[in-house]
Amino acid sequence: MAVSLDLESKIKELLSSVEVSKVEIEGPSICVYIRNPANLSPEEVAEVARTLKKRIIVRSDPSARLPKREAEKAILSLAGDLVESVEFEDVGDVYIYLSKAIPERDFKRLARDIFTSTGWRAIVEMGVPKMMKLPSKDVLDVRAIFHKAFERRMSMMRELGMRIHHEPIVREGAITISFLGASMEVGRSAILVDTTESKILLDCGLKPSQYEEEFPLLEQVDLDELDAVVLSHAHMDHVGCLPYLYKYGYKGPVYMTDPTKYLTYILLTDYVELKEREGLTPPYTKSDIEALMYHTITLDYEEVTDIAPDVKLTFYDAGHEIGSALIHLHIGNGRYNILYTGDFKFGRTNLLNRAVNKFKRVEMLIMESTYGGRDDVQPPRIEAENTLVKNITETIERGGKVLIPAFSTGRAQEILYILNREMNKGSLKKAPIYVDGMIVETLNAYLMYPHFLNREVAEEIYNGINPFTSSGNIQIIERAKRLEDRINQVAKIVQDGQPGVIIAPHGMLNGGPILEYFVHLAPDPANKLIFVSYQAENTLGRRILNGERDFIVRSLSMGEVKVSMKMGVLSIPGFSGHSDRRELMKYIETLEPRPKKIVLIHGEPSKTISLATSIEIRYKVTTVIPKVGERIRAL
Repeated sequence: MAVSLDLESKIKELLSSVEVSKVEIEGPSICVYIRNPANLSPEEVAEVARTLKKRIIVRSDPSARLPKREAEKAILSLAGDLVESVEFEDVGDVYIYLSKAIPERDFKRLARDIFTSTGWRAIVEMGVPKMMKLPSKDVLDVRAIFHKAFERRMSMMRELGMRIHHEPIVREGAITISFLGASMEVGRSAILVDTTESKILLDCGLKPSQYEEEFPLLEQVDLDELDAVVLSHAHMDHVGCLPYLYKYGYKGPVYMTDPTKYLTYILLTDYVELKEREGLTPPYTKSDIEALMYHTITLDYEEVTDIAPDVKLTFYDAGHEIGSALIHLHIGNGRYNILYTGDFKFGRTNLLNRAVNKFKRVEMLIMESTYGGRDDVQPPRIEAENTLVKNITETIERGGKVLIPAFSTGRAQEILYILNREMNKGSLKKAPIYVDGMIVETLNAYLMYPHFLNREVAEEIYNGINPFTSSGNIQIIERAKRLEDRINQVAKIVQDGQPGVIIAPHGMLNGGPILEYFVHLAPDPANKLIFVSYQAENTLGRRILNGERDFIVRSLSMGEVKVSMKMGVLSIPGFSGHSDRRELMKYIETLEPRPKKIVLIHGEPSKTISLATSIEIRYKVTTVIPKVGERIRAL
């Protein structure tokens, strides 16, 4: 789709050092084609983006590109043995997949060098070193789906460009927000932002339950009118229903960060496979997940992007898991600004930086309240770590096994990092640490995108150290293809008579590999179950914390099993990736600018009400608690 002559003239004026051959619209971006890429500087491109307030992509004219074979030789000459694979796309892009992670400044320099020397716009993606011996099938699957769907992606981007880049017809209409889930509850996050020009869906998740999963109220969403979906992070209560949209006809984009893209695929495919292994019918298929993946548009933090005629999107670091994002919507050329936190952590953790709290404009804050109760004050991180190490040591010394249910992304990696570090220091007695389920695959995202982690951890990875497995005691449990092999795999671990630690999903004991171990270990008082994450209502984990000890558990390998639990139980809340009560209040206190209205979601009723009361009393800000299905007017 061509741009207006006025816009093209302005771009040519701003890029006077190069010869512009054409300017087109591609999805949310303005694509500028030039004939002399060696003359272009990154500063010029940044200046065009700032001046036009648009996302700018610069490609070379076909006449300025080397033939693919020559270009590949030049790329290998520039990057050497770092290159794992190269994929050319006919629009003028070349995807270069590296064999390991390198610092952000280095891969940006490499991309520039490749562009100027070959004429191909280089998108450099980092990989996981072979020496780290992690299974990477899911990573390769995502890349294959993306490139195989090139024609469909380009078709979608052309249609999207036409939808985004036109002048709004109505500039002063109403802005409403519908809460389709996660209101006065934890789970099925989904928020519909509706202006006179556009409809944007924020997250689309499932509500976890031991009995029956709940969907958001998606009947309130007209998929033909939906302009975009924006994903805050890859946890099932935020992403679990996304493929369902594509199953029923949604053809538009979903915006997320690069790590979230890979984590989303891993979580969703595992979910479908688990349902099928249990003899259940999943709500969508792998082909629906593939449709989601090639409709994905990834953005970096603080990269402003048009996603509708009257809406600009910016992601900011949320500190919850790798790639998790605060979602900032700039509506109507600054007329109204919404900040949606998703799940966020306003405190530095072992792996991540704390959530961003400085913005140019925020009129409405939509904030989670998971730990908003008056008593929801988490102990300091160091205290939680010491408690974890102490209890694992005691269990190992008496010959027992520690079972740690953990979400596949976020909590599992931090716990693994801590145990690996403490074993390296000698503070924790060395014993096997078995890592099972999706935790294995999701480790790839942490090793591929260290610039999304805090500086200390990133430097370890850049220096060739795997901070999750370097102690030599981590035993990766790769998924068995046959049920018989899986049964033997679990039996070998639980019956070896040796003390150790097992980390596996699901974090709420709500299904997944963790139940395979639980049914074997629960009857033995020498073992210990340690919770390191939030346990939602109606999950097995919550029932255990509430004092229940006799259950009927459905295990994949054993079917329905009656379990009489005698193992010890401990909950350590200090590892949460959510902000606790103090951090939630501190976030509002330090948030710049102070919003005019706060909407609280993603919390149990008593906790949300308690937090709302405190916010209104202390900060004198109007605070709203919507119900599921409720629609409120922002402006």
